[in-house]
Amino acid sequence: MTRVHQAACLIIFIFSIWVGVEAIHMNYYTSLGPGPGFFPFWLALFMILMCIIWFIQLWLKPLKGKAMDAVPDRAGLLRVAALIASTAVFGLLVEHLGFSLLMFAFLLFLLYALGRQTLFVTLTVSIFGSFGVYYVFTKYLNVHLPECPISFLRILGF
Repeated sequence: MTRVHQAACLIIFIFSIWVGVEAIHMNYYTSLGPGPGFFPFWLALFMILMCIIWFIQLWLKPLKGKAMDAVPDRAGLLRVAALIASTAVFGLLVEHLGFSLLMFAFLLFLLYALGRQTLFVTLTVSIFGSFGVYYVFTKYLNVHLPECPISFLRILGF
């Protein structure tokens, strides 16, 4: 079991180094404040530090169990596949359907697929996570997010 975790730790460590190197090529600071490289740089450093701590923990106190214990069951694999597929679909369609409408559908699907929330919680998170985030980002933060191409929905603020 420890080898599986060490391998995962190494993969995350290498990915973190890649993120950090890519962040160095971005502007760290601009005249307006932190630039596009600020957050990924510090996130990469944090992830590298967490990987080092995790690896030391695994080295000092190996985990018991078999490697197959780390493999999720069929339901878990389906949830992971649903997450990856829905994220890919979101990325492909967001420019064509608009942020708020697609994010609403994305959150609704994910919360339903994970299946641990009530209908009230699912709807509340989906509404505020899509339309609320769109409103805050476009009105207060002046961040452009893709608009809905359907004219009557755009008039309603979607």
